[in-house]
Formats: sequence, C-alpha cells, structure tokens
Amino acid sequence: MRTSEAPQHLGQYEVTRRLAMGGMAEVFLGKLRGADGFAKDVVIKRILPQHTENTEFVSMFRDEARITSQLFHGNIVQVIEFGVSEGQHYLVLEYVNGPSLHTALDGLRKRSRLLSFVESVHIAAEVARALDYAHRKRGSDGSPLQVVHRDVTPSNILLSREGEVKLADFGIARARARLATTAAGSGIVKGKLPFMAPEAIQSAAANALTDIFSLGAVLYRMLTGITPFRGESEAQTIARVLTHHPPPPSQHNPAVPAELDELVGMLLAKEPGQRPERALFVADALSRFIPVGSSPAEMLATTLTSLQAGVPPATLQRLLIVHESRTVRAVLRAKLERHFTVEEAGSTREALDRASASDIVLCQRTLGDAPDSNLGRRIRAESSSEKAKIVVVASQDTEEVRALAQSGGAYAVATPSMPTATLLELLERVGHT
Repeated sequence: MRTSEAPQHLGQYEVTRRLAMGGMAEVFLGKLRGADGFAKDVVIKRILPQHTENTEFVSMFRDEARITSQLFHGNIVQVIEFGVSEGQHYLVLEYVNGPSLHTALDGLRKRSRLLSFVESVHIAAEVARALDYAHRKRGSDGSPLQVVHRDVTPSNILLSREGEVKLADFGIARARARLATTAAGSGIVKGKLPFMAPEAIQSAAANALTDIFSLGAVLYRMLTGITPFRGESEAQTIARVLTHHPPPPSQHNPAVPAELDELVGMLLAKEPGQRPERALFVADALSRFIPVGSSPAEMLATTLTSLQAGVPPATLQRLLIVHESRTVRAVLRAKLERHFTVEEAGSTREALDRASASDIVLCQRTLGDAPDSNLGRRIRAESSSEKAKIVVVASQDTEEVRALAQSGGAYAVATPSMPTATLLELLERVGHT
C-alpha cells in the first residue's frame, strides 16, 4: 500500500501524527488551537488522496458524516465536524485517550490474564446501550434513521484511561432511509468475519439483531480469551459462524455463572429471532451481574493503567491452595488456575513440603491433623520458605478472623465465595506487597 504524505493542517486542525491507515482512508491525531493557549486533541479521518475522485466512495463518506453526526450518546465516539480542505474530505471525531479493547485484550493475553468478570460485563453493557441508542435513533423529521453499526468488534470499542467505554466507527453503518445507493447487493461482505452474524455473511443483510450477535462474540472473547468462531482460514471461519455452536463460556472460565452462559447463548443464536430483540434488554440483563457497590469503571481504569505502565509480561506466579475440603480446593482452583500455576495440599505435611516452591500460600488457619497449630506460622518456620506470602482461607472475613490471621503472619483473608475478580485483586495486591 502506498503511504500518502501526512498534511500539516486540515482545515482549522493541526495534524500531529498518523494513527492508522486503511484501504480507503487514513486516521490522524490532530489538535484544535484557540486563544489563550486553548488546545483540544481530536481524531481526523481523511479519504486517501488517490480515492478523492471516487465519487461513489466520497458520497458514502458524506453519508457517514451526516448520519453519525446525529448520534449524541456517552458511549459513542462523537462526530465533531465534516469538512473539505483543498479537495480533501475529512471527518473530525472525539479523541478517546486510551486503547481499543483489542489492544487491551492483547496486552492481557501476553500476561496470561483476562479482564475480570465484572469488567467484561461492564464493557458489554455499555456497548449494548450505545447500540440500542443508535438502533432507535430518529432524525429531525421524526423518521427512524435505522442505523446499524455492522462492525462491532474489539477494534472498534475504545476504552478511556478513566474507564469509559466508547463505540467507534459507524463508517459502514447503513441507514436505509438516508444513505445514498452504493454497491449493495454486489456480494461485498463488510465487517470482520469472526464477529459477523450468519445472516450478514450469507446475504450481506444487517439489522439490529446482527449487531447483537456481534456483541455476543465480543463478550465471549472477553470472558474466555477465545474468539468463538475464528478458524485457520477465511473459509473455515465462515463455516464456523454458520454452523459452530461454541461451548458455554463457563467451560473455559468457571467464574462465569450459568445465567450468563444462557444469555451468551441467546446472543449467539444462529436464528436472529432467537436473540434478544433489543440491545437495551441485553444491557439490563448484563447489569444484573455487576455487584452492588462495585465500581467497574474504576476497576477498568486500574487495569489499563497497569498495561500502560509497560511492565513486561511476567511468568505465572506459583500458588498453593491448602484446605482439608476437596470441594473448597476445587472452587478456588477453578477461580485461579487461569491466572496462577496452582498446586493443592490437604494436609499439614503436604503444605510444608510444597510451600517452599510457592509465591503465595492460600490456606486454612489450622488443619484437622494439627488443630492447635497456626499453619501460617508453621509454614514460615518449618518450610524454609522465605518468599511465600500467606493468605488465610476462612468461611467469613471478620475483624476477629483478620486479627488471628495477622498473628500468624498472613497478609490477608479470603473466602471461597469471594467473587473471582475480588479474589484476584486481593492476590495481586499481596503479590506486590
């Protein structure tokens, strides 16, 4: 692909640097300057110079600007201006200071991590609200604009450093009542195949239910780290979208409850009529999985800050679970084995033997084979483990339990019923203590 020369200015905007280039357009970081040192960062999308004579594409670009400039929603990247400068057509967009979801997921993957359950549900719910607004938007004359995004993928979901979620690039949105006639019906498939709905691949048709399917594929990716329909070739990906029924997310991530498995299955239904009929219904359903009092935006901001810090991917820490109950050990292992190298012990002797090779020991305060012994203190004294950090497992986290745990040299108290995201946050804090 030939790289065009970046302009110094487009209209009133100073061009700072190129951010990306596609087949038909390129994207720049720009700046609007004003009096008294005023400066505002913006994103500028410009048709590549070699395509400015393509009247069909320019018309489509104008339609994109006209339609998307009418979308005012906190979860949609705002269109600021459409302009022409020296024959160059450009679109000015809100600048979101943060990565795409794709970039964030890739950074987490390199660290053998996932977004927490709460963060994943929060992001999906915010995107669902944006979609519902766009799907139901009416023009100034009251008629439905019938906007469909058609490319709901991790690359088009932007995450601000403050934990905001913004849906970007309605560039292939179709508003039947307003868009100029293009090459519809020519068999061109738009969007990204692994996230496309079966009906969109088969007929290039798109509606609100098509976007809902794509959102389901994005949610599956966040919860499991797996893109559910991606194949080794384009043909295999298409076949999987049309015929493959991915296993419930909980089979890859035991932290996912059965109710969310069911919702994801509905979103990914092959028949459009089996999906939720409105994205708002999806947002409402997802919000029920966010614990009362939690702050998912703050959690997301913390995650993005850790990725931005540039800490190199670390090897998985070794974690030892010590508990006389096999059920409790299984519950804790299911929550943690994707994030740690996990071993188990059911007796004091096993705990002492294995603790020296562990970074964190998640254990009962006492075990039945040594009821009068504080296990944390014994591990420190007898296992030759100077680095292991002790976290006590108790049925309840109370002031009394914490005091007893601290007396044995423990850093914190965890409960088997603790949400996975909360447990991971606790262990991450302990690991960095």
